[in-house]
Amino acid sequence: MKETPLDELVAEAIEQGKNEPNEEILDMFETLHERLVRAQGMVADEIARRRR
Repeated sequence: MKETPLDELVAEAIEQGKNEPNEEILDMFETLHERLVRAQGMVADEIARRRR
């Protein structure tokens, strides 16, 4: 997991989208946000499961 830092991938996606018009990039960022929230929940659930 340490080979592909997630935060760096997100930062790169944001940087690449900075000059794109809102109507073209906003959906992509909303989808990215939804997926990150879902992934965060999955990780939190796994942490909780392992702590039981």
